[in-house]
Amino acid sequence: MKKILYITSVFISILATGCSEEFLEFTPEDRIAVDDFWTSENDVNVAVIGCYDALQADSYYGFDMFVFGDVKADNNFAGGDNPNNFAINNYSVFPTNQVVTRFFQQVYKGIGRTNTVIDRTHDMEDDLFEEGRKETLLGEAHFLRGLHYFNLVQLYGGVPLALNEVQSFDVLDDLKIPRNSETEVYQQIIDDLETAISFLEGKDQPLGRATVGAAESLLSKVYLTLGDYSQVVTLTSNVLTRGYALESRFDDLFNQENKNNSEVIFAVRYAGETDGNPFPELVLPTPEANFGFIKFNTPTPNSIEQFETGDRRAGSSFVERGNTSYIYKWRNGEAFLSSDYNIVLRYADVLLMRAEALNQTESTPDNAITLLNQIRNRAGLSGYSGPIDDLNAVDQAIFEERRVELMYEGHRWFDLKRKGFETARDAIAEAKGITIEPFEMVLPIPQEERDKNDLLLQNPNY
Repeated sequence: MKKILYITSVFISILATGCSEEFLEFTPEDRIAVDDFWTSENDVNVAVIGCYDALQADSYYGFDMFVFGDVKADNNFAGGDNPNNFAINNYSVFPTNQVVTRFFQQVYKGIGRTNTVIDRTHDMEDDLFEEGRKETLLGEAHFLRGLHYFNLVQLYGGVPLALNEVQSFDVLDDLKIPRNSETEVYQQIIDDLETAISFLEGKDQPLGRATVGAAESLLSKVYLTLGDYSQVVTLTSNVLTRGYALESRFDDLFNQENKNNSEVIFAVRYAGETDGNPFPELVLPTPEANFGFIKFNTPTPNSIEQFETGDRRAGSSFVERGNTSYIYKWRNGEAFLSSDYNIVLRYADVLLMRAEALNQTESTPDNAITLLNQIRNRAGLSGYSGPIDDLNAVDQAIFEERRVELMYEGHRWFDLKRKGFETARDAIAEAKGITIEPFEMVLPIPQEERDKNDLLLQNPNY
């Protein structure tokens, strides 16, 4: 499998994101010669595997997504020794920040791969595929493109919508496109995920591949971010019928032998060894990790204080070694060769999204509280005991439960942001003693990209 992933990664990178002189010596100077590749279902499947491969990099779900999700929030300090991460932690980010830059570039590399699959596959004859397979492969590509743009728009605001394969570099100015508005980007995300849902409905997928439930769950999160609670209720109703379930023991979610469990809806998966997950080695202490360097994404005291007495999730989320706390939702560092997964969507997240939406749309919070209590009871805690006639109190309880349930999994900043600037400002001030400004709710557009494309306007105050 790794050999296929490697070949695909190299091929698609050349195909969709650039060409070196070494490769161009053997191909026409103005066009990428790949027409002999897109001739079978297997070709498309290999290319789709390359689309998943783009998620694994250190500059994406292999590390940086957790920096933005938790270090930018109140869950983690930067830790480690990277000044770019310190800047993100301290809200002293400049457009030249290398983590901000490499993430932006990696996500667009992933988008380029999905664009190639979508355009090429649409052009192929239907009889080259087994029944339903063309739609399934297209559904996976649309799901991944929606995920990429959702991550970009939440972090950078409006970004350029590149939606087609780049086949010719003859006129470089044609590759320069301006930023689209946030509204336009969100509409594209919705379009991609609705397409994915329609193409993946009724399809049995192998482990690790996008499913209709994954597309519905991600679209639920998009609509939650946009405040469209009725859509969240409808979509999560569908997810509840897809066969997912809470694990009876919270810790089983992070057990290596149980990682293909009924709660995981979508994860970035690693085979281990040469296809290893770098993140566990970066955050775990010894002996779970092989190396004793200063670890990254270290828990803030404020995050640890959120766990109530008797909460079973505490021992599964962080561990104390000496006078230092470490993330503990990954268990195997294995010298950067770990086969631990990085979970993107899981069923508890869907239940809490649904609880939040029901609380906003129903006349009483009873159904929302029932879902909230499913999460609390699994953690060994009593049910919600606050006022049931106060919508805001129930909403706050769900919001706080999301933090504890999903602690250190890369969700916190996005939850803070969708609740608004004042919520984010107060949370970060309390946890880190840092005062943030409204413009810092988005990252700067990387200067390196603006140097290439003079149509890319910078976010204000950067």
